[in-house]
Amino acid sequence: MKQTLKILTLSVLAFAVAFNADAADKKKKKPAPTAIKVPKSIELSAEQTKVVADFNKKYAEQFAAARAKLNAITPEQKKARAAAMKAAKAAGKKGKELRAAVTAAVALTDAQKAQMKEGQKAVHEIHVAARKALAELLTDEQKAKLKQPKKKKNQ
Repeated sequence: MKQTLKILTLSVLAFAVAFNADAADKKKKKPAPTAIKVPKSIELSAEQTKVVADFNKKYAEQFAAARAKLNAITPEQKKARAAAMKAAKAAGKKGKELRAAVTAAVALTDAQKAQMKEGQKAVHEIHVAARKALAELLTDEQKAKLKQPKKKKNQ
């Protein structure tokens, strides 16, 4: 009886450890952040693929640092923003009205606004640099398949 109880206990323990290890592996297997996403319509050579992978490694760190600046709001402000977003959507607001309602609900300090604006500018600059690097790598035929970014109306 004692032997059976020991075997059963060890089996349950081994199953629990294996289950937790499997769950931890699933959490760790997030895809690596990509700074340069090549459209599926463009077929890259082996050398180009390697260079794009190097670009992604280079720019991923820069993107992570720039995105950290964007995360300037506190957890309480995040909750307020989520509640305001839900209420505004329930009221049928969209676009500018929705953003205005959310912005009014989340009282950002001047320092937070400046930090977020700086982060947005940094992300934009890195994105432009990454896109320019990709354009230099591609052949003329591949560039023709590359979508051009939309221009803002007010520029």
